[in-house]
Amino acid sequence: MLPADGSRHTDLGLCYLKSDAFGRTDAMVVLLNRRQQVAAKLHATHYRRQLGFKVDTGFWLRGELDPELIGLSATGPIDTLRAIADDLLTYRGEKLAMDAHAWIAAGLVRLMQRWPHVSDPGLRSDGLTEMLDRVPGAGMARISIDESGVYHLEYRQGTTR
Repeated sequence: MLPADGSRHTDLGLCYLKSDAFGRTDAMVVLLNRRQQVAAKLHATHYRRQLGFKVDTGFWLRGELDPELIGLSATGPIDTLRAIADDLLTYRGEKLAMDAHAWIAAGLVRLMQRWPHVSDPGLRSDGLTEMLDRVPGAGMARISIDESGVYHLEYRQGTTR
């Protein structure tokens, strides 16, 4: 259950975006396939807190996706992430949905950039450029594939709570 005031249905699935007065932003995207099955669940959390003279920042993307349900079982992990990020960035609709998509796409781009020889994932968008300014690179990235073929993703940069 997602709160109605911060969530939207899109042609890609569902999304959620919430920011609080303490500098935390949470974005979530649930991608659905044509049969309305959950093909991916992605959640990003961003912090920016002023602590006296110090700024505490952090970003954490975590999620899972099933390349078979998405229809990308014949592609590798990086091409799958690139295709998902591109779908999120090319979506046009309400600002809330576009912003939630941009947070997730920025996390996916940063995760891809940690992969050997993928410094530029080949995605272009004004919203992405702005979001990458908020999501620093050089974080810890992890992609694992379980016995069912589901990808488990994580990108973590800075402190997260």
